[in-house]
Amino acid sequence: MPRYPADQIVVAPSLESDAEAMAALMALVYNAHAEGFEQIFSTEQFRHHIAIFPEGQFTAFHGDRIVGVTVSMRIDFDPAHPFIEPWWQTIGGGWLRHVPDGAWMYGVESNVDPAYQGRGVGGKLMEARFDTARLLNLRGMVAGSTLMSYGQHAAQVSPEEYVAGVVAGRYFDNNLSKQMIKGFRPLPGAVIPGYVSDISALGWGTVIVWDNPDYDAARGPQAHIAAQQRQRVYRRAL
Repeated sequence: MPRYPADQIVVAPSLESDAEAMAALMALVYNAHAEGFEQIFSTEQFRHHIAIFPEGQFTAFHGDRIVGVTVSMRIDFDPAHPFIEPWWQTIGGGWLRHVPDGAWMYGVESNVDPAYQGRGVGGKLMEARFDTARLLNLRGMVAGSTLMSYGQHAAQVSPEEYVAGVVAGRYFDNNLSKQMIKGFRPLPGAVIPGYVSDISALGWGTVIVWDNPDYDAARGPQAHIAAQQRQRVYRRAL
């Protein structure tokens, strides 16, 4: 029998036994073999992610088929002094610079099988991350956003002006605009040169944050999520 219902897409905590299939999905999404793209995670790295921060890793299934993967880590972060560095450096070359007691969650990576894009899988993976941040009482979530449509406007505006234009609704960015719909906001002036090698972005990214509306400063960040609580982060998408 399939692991999950064949008529539903289910988001569940990642398991080390699925690491090989997770690595294969990431390679598929980036067309890594054809493009020679090297910044993808190995099976061993996916296993490592799950081992060091099991609460932050999720996989989407359609029956037995893995159709989505998300990777996260905890970090120390000051929104007033955001990191301005390449993505691969931030994530420790794929091994993660995880801080076990960090007050913020960093969105390392999210992949959805091309055949399943546009079906709500990415949104359900993000909701699972938000639930995790709430259960751990983290201050919020931070990530880097590749400015995927900036190349279309680079001759007219700077990266900073472009991000401001996306916020104002003058431009639609195929990545940043979608992340803003999910509740993220770009930090003013926090654009990152050489963030990724994406040609359409001309390498540019920007720092984005989601503030946890349920954060309790008096309680502080929690170390782990109890097993019964983790059941709450399961998500289903049709």
